[in-house]
Amino acid sequence: RARDIKPSRKHWSTVERDCERKYRKLQQLEEQTRRLRKDMKKKSPSADLVIKSAVKMSLDLLSNPLCQQDQDLLNMVTTLDMVMKWMDTFNQEKVNQI
Repeated sequence: RARDIKPSRKHWSTVERDCERKYRKLQQLEEQTRRLRKDMKKKSPSADLVIKSAVKMSLDLLSNPLCQQDQDLLNMVTTLDMVMKWMDTFNQEKVNQI
């Protein structure tokens, strides 16, 4: 019967080694995650400023009279504005997750 079979010492030592390896790997991953979070917190304000500046620049371009006179330029700047606003929203979501 399978229940009556006791695992050997060799089996348990193998299981122990596997558990220790997995535990060390988890510790390494936790440390890497902690460092990554720390780096993200450092870089987030800089990225936020760059994106906010790009959003302001695209809004300024949209209000420029040249954009109102040239449809192709207006289309490009409108697309740029949309992308900058999307990036700003995306960045805010990422910052809030940290």
